[in-house]
Amino acid sequence: MRKTILKITIVLLVIIILPIGFFLVNELSKLSQDEQMVERVFNKQLESILYSVNQYSENVISYWASNLDLPIDCNGQAMDGIANNILANNPSILQIGFIQINSNKPLAIYNKHAEILNNYIGPKGIEVNRLIEFIKNGYQKIENLSIDDTTVLYFVMKNQPENVLCYITLDPERFIQQSLGPEIQQVSQELFYISVSDSLGGNVIYATEGNISDSLDVQQTALWYFPQYTMGIRLLSQTLDELVSERGQKSRNLLWGIVFIVFIGAIFVIRNIRKEFHLAELKSDFVANVSHEIRTPLALITMYAETLKLKRIKNEEKQDKYLSTIYSESLKLANIVNRILNFSKIEKKKTIFNFEPLPVNELINEIFDSYKAHFETNNVSVEYSPLKTDVYINGDSGGITEALINLFDNAVKYGKASNKKVTLRSKIQKKSVIIEVEDNGIGISSKDRNLIFEKFFRVSKGDLANNIQGSGLGLNIVKQIMKSHNGSVSVKSKPGEGSCFCLKFPIIKNNNHG
Repeated sequence: MRKTILKITIVLLVIIILPIGFFLVNELSKLSQDEQMVERVFNKQLESILYSVNQYSENVISYWASNLDLPIDCNGQAMDGIANNILANNPSILQIGFIQINSNKPLAIYNKHAEILNNYIGPKGIEVNRLIEFIKNGYQKIENLSIDDTTVLYFVMKNQPENVLCYITLDPERFIQQSLGPEIQQVSQELFYISVSDSLGGNVIYATEGNISDSLDVQQTALWYFPQYTMGIRLLSQTLDELVSERGQKSRNLLWGIVFIVFIGAIFVIRNIRKEFHLAELKSDFVANVSHEIRTPLALITMYAETLKLKRIKNEEKQDKYLSTIYSESLKLANIVNRILNFSKIEKKKTIFNFEPLPVNELINEIFDSYKAHFETNNVSVEYSPLKTDVYINGDSGGITEALINLFDNAVKYGKASNKKVTLRSKIQKKSVIIEVEDNGIGISSKDRNLIFEKFFRVSKGDLANNIQGSGLGLNIVKQIMKSHNGSVSVKSKPGEGSCFCLKFPIIKNNNHG
């Protein structure tokens, strides 16, 4: 039997563990690939957000350039209106100017600033020949130059008859705060933290709302027209690494949870298989025990009945003895059959109990009196301690009688070979009444105490236990009867010191008797 259980256990473990192992390795590998893909996609998303802000700044500057690059006199009234309108609507612009490239002569300067760009044309800063080439090829390029705390944007105008350079002097910090700020707030969507800082000093000049530690990693890029400033972005609540790590950890926890559940399920299945095998073994023992228990009285009945039928016994006294034996053995058979039938009814929930208020002392006295002859036949000394004040329990007298007689039978069977003693006690404990049946027999080990109330189980260790017949149903029937009475049965025992079985019933107030 054990070899069969071991084989089944190994097969189950192989069937369960191998697929789970492959699944786990595969899922962890996929998880790692997914994390890398998520990281790449997310980085691309952050790059696109930064790109959109830079693109917006280019659109704003290109809009200024398109409004200024007109085929009109740079020093005329129309240009004066256009330039002053741009200056009025954009406080970050400090100066707008136009310079004749060939002569390096200022044509017009609007909102004069301390620095005049024509001082930087040529070897000192601005190389315009390349910009002129771009114009010839149909493309207007806007360049930038940092001068102290300002940024100068300049481009060659394509709508003037001669090569004219237009420049716009900006306060970059005010431009970032006033022109780019609203766009940055919009693209952040309250999900991202975006900041713009001085790349040299590291001072943050603009940032969206959020309590962000400076130590946290951000994805950064330089502003196209303001390379001395760096724009950074990250998730508002977590870094990307934290997000990927948290997602990965959740997935791993889920996988390990599945493995744990499968493992627990496997243990549960294996335990149930072992339990079923054990139950099958107990059933086999039960059939063998009952067959043996039936065979002995049946053999005696057959032998004595045959002897009487053949009229081989002439002595009347001996005939009475044989008849008495046949009668007593018939009762044993009836008892065995009735016990099996009662167990079957209880198992199938077909037993019907007739509950009524029962006085405890009166009930126990009746049961004790009916069993007294059996005690005397087996030379058992009995001590009985009834309740000082009788109380009532709600029960079925037949069921309680069967439960107590089962305990009496066990006390007689498993008592000492000589000087057998049974103690019957009743006592009140809070709102319950306790009926105890104690013997001075072989006792029960701690391992067996957890099993004796299971169906078909019999204590099989020890010489006395091996020599005693039984079906293994009695204590299970007691347990089921007590469960039906909203009570319980328990045992206190030590090997070699006897056993004490306790029946616990809830006390009721009898309406007919006070």
